[in-house]
Amino acid sequence: MYCYHCGKRIDERKIESKSSSFDSNQEYGEFTKVQYICPRCGHLIHEGLSEEDSKELSRASHAQIQRANNSYARGMCMNALGVILLIIAIIFFILANKPSQGFVLQTNCAEFYVFIGATIISVILLGVGAYLTIIGLKTKHHYYQLLKDLNNKTFVQ
Repeated sequence: MYCYHCGKRIDERKIESKSSSFDSNQEYGEFTKVQYICPRCGHLIHEGLSEEDSKELSRASHAQIQRANNSYARGMCMNALGVILLIIAIIFFILANKPSQGFVLQTNCAEFYVFIGATIISVILLGVGAYLTIIGLKTKHHYYQLLKDLNNKTFVQ
């Protein structure tokens, strides 16, 4: 299920496994509607899709796509900074091989410490950047498929 207001995808099987929405004292028929509360925004989520709910879900999907684009852009920026910092770290590694010492790596000079620091920061930037890029792409693809289903009138809540 999707929240019509914020577009968050909610797995009703996980919600029902934690605490059932059915009360054992009441009888439920075929037309009993089950409603859930969105954990992100607090709005009621129900089965069935009216025209107004479809429009609201479409607006929420576009907002989620914009968030995914922002995540993708942040991830690519971190990847670019990580690659630049990794190139700088390689340059400092080359500088740590002193020609006066026969091009032997000197581990007690400032260039080597800059190499270590820049390498650690670049690996962190590349890892976080890759994560944000992948999350952004997956989210964008998911909500484009949802919009496609909404436009083709094949979406079922």
